[in-house]
Amino acid sequence: MLFPKLRRRCVRPLLVSSLLILPGLISADSLIAQPARPRFKAIAIAEAGGIHKPFVDAAKLWLGKLAAAENFSVDYIQDTNRIDDRFLSQYQVFIQLNYPPYGWTPRDEAAFVKYIDAGGGWVGLHHATLLGEFDGFPMWTWFSQFMGGIRFTQYVAKFATAKVYVEDPQHPAMKGVPDSFVVDDEEWYTYDKSPRPNVHVLARVDESTYTPDTPIKMGDHPVIWTNLQHQGRNIYIFMGHHPELFQNPAFTTIFRNSILWAAHQ
Repeated sequence: MLFPKLRRRCVRPLLVSSLLILPGLISADSLIAQPARPRFKAIAIAEAGGIHKPFVDAAKLWLGKLAAAENFSVDYIQDTNRIDDRFLSQYQVFIQLNYPPYGWTPRDEAAFVKYIDAGGGWVGLHHATLLGEFDGFPMWTWFSQFMGGIRFTQYVAKFATAKVYVEDPQHPAMKGVPDSFVVDDEEWYTYDKSPRPNVHVLARVDESTYTPDTPIKMGDHPVIWTNLQHQGRNIYIFMGHHPELFQNPAFTTIFRNSILWAAHQ
């Protein structure tokens, strides 16, 4: 008689996560242990050293935890040498983590523009609007227009605490963010003009709340915005000098929301 044991014992298949698992072939534990495929991939560019290194180090720790919680992957580069069409095609979000918009080669620039025009997501922080002639490099005109046609002028070198007001609470990047929040000891930038006519402003800083007060002001002062003239979802977040920002729930909520929104999640 063939397979006599099957006549005496019923073999009960296990159903785990809608997959049929036969005894002796694969265990439920081994299936559950397999990592889930990331929802999307992000690439973050950040300088290896400099005054922003403490912020970047804190950002990497925070991004690692966020990526695990939200099931996405994040890779890092320290310069633009690897940026070309093929490299960027791997990623759904480009995070410009305190990396300046100058010193890029024509190949790097062309690949980035193509990536944005093709719908690639972008989240830029702080140093990404250091637009002008720096370290012997000319200003990247396209990037200036991408940021609303602005040019960097100066910054509050002694830092200041100030209140930020949300202007578009309905935008996905502002979900769960209070109408206003305080940012401590930030290195506020000023520009030659407000980007408002060319971008959609999500939040502004109230310069009358600067503590200590400073004569370095620009009047209408957006600090978070998105440029709706481009195919790719993009958002600029001015704040990003001190690692203590990752203790500010408003900042981390905006950063998280922005990454997921840029990735169409």
